[in-house]
Amino acid sequence: MRLRSFVPLLAVTTLAVATLLYSHLAAAPPPLPPSPLLPRLSPEAGLSFSIRDADTGELMPGKLTFLGAGGSRTPEFSRNDIGRTEEGGVAAFNHVFSAGGLGVVRVPLGTYDVYVSRGPEWDLFVARNVRVGPQGAELRATLRRAFDTTGWLSGDFHVHSAASMDSHVPLLHRVHQFLADGVEMIVATDHNVVSDYAPIIAELGVGRYLACATGDELTTATWGHFGAFPLPQVLESAGQGAVLVHGRTARDFFADVRKAAPAALIDVHHPRIDNLIGYFDLGRFDSHADRAERPGFSYDFDAIEVLNGYQDSERRSIDRVMTDWFALLDHGHLVTATGNSDTHHLTYNLGGYPRNYVLLRDDHPAVVRPEEVAAAVRAHHSFFTTGPFVQLTVNQGRIGDTVPAPGGTAYAEVDVRAASWVDISEVTLFVDGKEERRWELPRGTHLGHFHEGHEFALKRDAYVVARVEGREPLAPVIGDRERFVVLPFALTNPVFLDVDGNGHFDAALAHGSHVAPAPAAAPPPAAP
Repeated sequence: MRLRSFVPLLAVTTLAVATLLYSHLAAAPPPLPPSPLLPRLSPEAGLSFSIRDADTGELMPGKLTFLGAGGSRTPEFSRNDIGRTEEGGVAAFNHVFSAGGLGVVRVPLGTYDVYVSRGPEWDLFVARNVRVGPQGAELRATLRRAFDTTGWLSGDFHVHSAASMDSHVPLLHRVHQFLADGVEMIVATDHNVVSDYAPIIAELGVGRYLACATGDELTTATWGHFGAFPLPQVLESAGQGAVLVHGRTARDFFADVRKAAPAALIDVHHPRIDNLIGYFDLGRFDSHADRAERPGFSYDFDAIEVLNGYQDSERRSIDRVMTDWFALLDHGHLVTATGNSDTHHLTYNLGGYPRNYVLLRDDHPAVVRPEEVAAAVRAHHSFFTTGPFVQLTVNQGRIGDTVPAPGGTAYAEVDVRAASWVDISEVTLFVDGKEERRWELPRGTHLGHFHEGHEFALKRDAYVVARVEGREPLAPVIGDRERFVVLPFALTNPVFLDVDGNGHFDAALAHGSHVAPAPAAAPPPAAP
């Protein structure tokens, strides 16, 4: 009897256990797949470097550009516009910007070609197949100045930083980049805010290399963008003293700049870039007729940006704005041509490409005053370039001068100098906006110094301009050969010629219909 009662009990118990086990197995999640490998840093080692002046042996600022070699990839020190602070510099993308010329940077193990530069005034130092192994490597670079620029200060008048809504570059990193690329003046033109680089320059102790100016890019939704410098900075105000532009016309905010900062230069930025932010397009400006159809358009600007860094390789855009500029000069609007980078980043479109060279009594950055620079630019004593250094003299007058041309006789000399990595292929001389003489150089020949003269005759007052171009990209120092091509290009401002001897330049054409014509003189009374 006991055995018979035990067997059913055992069966019931076995069934319960099986049911419990089945329900547990049915509710259990499926087994997890094998865990993926966690990310790991590429092995790195330190590349110690020094950058020295080949003539003096002194350390100086400079830029290192890395390209992968021997199967190694080009390094990415950062993947955005916020660089990585290293010993002696800032690393971003495949560049190292060194303020003092001495440091060490962490580099993935591999083999690299390293280009050491300091802007277009200096020749390159190229180290091929630099092997960075576990023990690191050393690089000792010397740079030699390619030509003398005494009396000329280089400056970029259109520069963005993290103070702009469309840039992330810290002001500190922008200063490092300008030092490394040999630009001697940085003008802050953040969107509708007045920024100041002076405290950073002072903290780094680099005032002997770099001057600065406070400015503003007057950014509007309906009129375009305009640079103004120097402007007073009002720290307790919204925009730190930026000019109010919302709901106002160009005539309105130009007048505000004149009132708040009489010494400021007003530069029309990218006037023909498109019909969204190009002032000449938005204002429906017909430069040949010297007429703007849109009410509120103002001619009260001092300069126009003929070359914007984002448009460097677009020669049609440059030609279009040059046509506008020549037409303005022909009608007596004696505005200055500028070229600026409009830099927002730490790659490709870098500050100083192009840059303006401004003729000053003392070009040392430590003593330069922004008002002095603005006045010199307004007086046309400047030219802009991505590489070639151009001097134009006509009847011994320099860029921006007005010189006599008695009897209509003129003799122009064009002198162009370039570092070994900057190509010169074509030099053109313009008189009153028309091509007067062109010199073409054979393809494949590098000419570091060009000097030619040309005599011509005039019937009336005129202005003379020189333009220089190169065929070979400036990569890898600036840009590359595929996605962002930067070519050698330079354009001078005019030398003005006074043929009639009245002491000043008389434009060929009168102002257009935007100026009311003077009343006609009354005819003399008829004889009785």
